[in-house]
Amino acid sequence: MIKKALRVGTRTSPLALVQVQEILRALKKVAPRIKTKIVGIDTVGDKDKKTPISEMEGTDFFTREIDQALLRKKIDLAVHSAKDLPDVMPEGIAIAAVTASVDPYDVLVSQKDLKLRELPKGARVGTSSERRKAQLRTYRPDLTIVDIRGTMQERLDKLKSERLDAVVIAGAGLLRLGLGRFITEQISLDILKPHPLQGSLAVTVRQEDEALKKLFSKLDKKKIATYKIRSPLKRILVTGTCVERFKRMGEIVHTPMIEIKPVKDPGRIDAAIKRLACYEGLVFTSKHAVQYFLERLRKKMKNIAAAKGKEIIAIGRATAARLAGSGLPATRVAREESAAGIVKMLRRSSLRGKHFLIPRSELSNDRMVEALRKAGAVVDTVTVYRNVPAKAVRQDLSTIDEVVFTSPSTVKNFLKIYRKIPGHLKVKAIGPVTKACLEEHGVPARIIGKRF
Repeated sequence: MIKKALRVGTRTSPLALVQVQEILRALKKVAPRIKTKIVGIDTVGDKDKKTPISEMEGTDFFTREIDQALLRKKIDLAVHSAKDLPDVMPEGIAIAAVTASVDPYDVLVSQKDLKLRELPKGARVGTSSERRKAQLRTYRPDLTIVDIRGTMQERLDKLKSERLDAVVIAGAGLLRLGLGRFITEQISLDILKPHPLQGSLAVTVRQEDEALKKLFSKLDKKKIATYKIRSPLKRILVTGTCVERFKRMGEIVHTPMIEIKPVKDPGRIDAAIKRLACYEGLVFTSKHAVQYFLERLRKKMKNIAAAKGKEIIAIGRATAARLAGSGLPATRVAREESAAGIVKMLRRSSLRGKHFLIPRSELSNDRMVEALRKAGAVVDTVTVYRNVPAKAVRQDLSTIDEVVFTSPSTVKNFLKIYRKIPGHLKVKAIGPVTKACLEEHGVPARIIGKRF
């Protein structure tokens, strides 16, 4: 018999508070005498409004501080949107219940009450998850996809503040908040396949709390065996802007040391776009180069037709995926995910007299350019984005096992914040240039990727 009032941890957004009440109403039906107290907790996902949700999917972005409160016994249980649960649950925490979904569909909210198929070419559509972005681009490659963050109401408000034609969000959130009247279209599952736990809620408790596990099992509507606690994994601090390629390595703690920004003056990009007919091929060495170059191309030319029919070179799978999602599939992808791999691939055929344009970062070096020119190619470059220091959330490094540096900039910014790299950390570097930068600071590192 549970006599004390249960402290229920939750995020403090309007939707999170509505979801807690949904769980508490269900709890009252199976345990009418149970008393509860709601404890609001702001997570890093609530504080950080800049990092795209697509870069945090599968992590503890929206659960970390609540998990810590649960483990420290400041709360007795927590209520989450089930799809916000990390791919790997923290040691000591169990999922006691996953409810049935109130609505699994993604929905469209549009300015002029137009359905997805009716939106004009180039329409600006706001959404958050990488899943939605990729599927939208497959269905409507002509759309301009805009990353948006915030509460449900904040996302609706961005229809006007961001001059969007429509937003795509989870229908369950709108329905729970009584905002269903704004839904223009429930998008077919053939077009947007939702997250498997979309619309469901999850209750988490401490692993040893058998009484609460037994109590909340009465609310469980899904088989939670899939979500059993896995063996503790290494905690890996990733310092770059994206975590997708590292997720299999362990429990990811994403603390970007850099931010990606567009160039302040797009004049040189516009000049390169005017000369686009002169180039036989475009070489993309990052997904950011794809994003910012094609965004500018669409703005100047209304579409990306001027780039089609050319040889489109991608440095690796992530860049190729971004190209495909943008409606410009790569014609060739380097087997070795590096600038050296691109040179090696292109050298298999004659490069003499061929003209290439390389959209890139302001920090890119000229080694690949020099190698291609030496092989006889005519190569122009254009800076389409900047790497700037990020305002990183300081982590407790004693809880971290490994750190991955993705560029010299991430190394330098890390050292500005932490002064040194603790000796207990295993240090890994993307490419020899990053490794060399670490060694200049007296830090041995192992390369886990190759890049000029």
